[in-house]
Amino acid sequence: MWKKGGFGKLFVKKEGLESERDYLDLDIEKYEEELKEEEGVKMYIKTAELTGLYDVPELKKEIYAGNILILDISLAKQDKVLVEKAIKDLKMAAFDVGGDIAGVSDDQVIVAPTGIKIERKKLSE
Repeated sequence: MWKKGGFGKLFVKKEGLESERDYLDLDIEKYEEELKEEEGVKMYIKTAELTGLYDVPELKKEIYAGNILILDISLAKQDKVLVEKAIKDLKMAAFDVGGDIAGVSDDQVIVAPTGIKIERKKLSE
């Protein structure tokens, strides 16, 4: 589980202050790799929004890192060409790593990494 002091690394207390508001919230991303090693985490499930093509490189980076993405495309749906181009790029990245990509709803897409396939049939069918 948590190693001693693992959670304590996420927050830093200002000298002489006592209430909850007196703590500084640190950026957890710089500790993700350390926590990943400490806990044996192999992948994360991450949520993201597609707002433009400039989001695609960061999303592809997550796919190549072996993470599962739940992608909200509702903000980009107004531009059909943008959505088609972005999904095509993400589909190529998913196939590059042996993963999978599928629409979950009209506004959501899930991208799975290596070794994970997405079942397209609903369980209730």
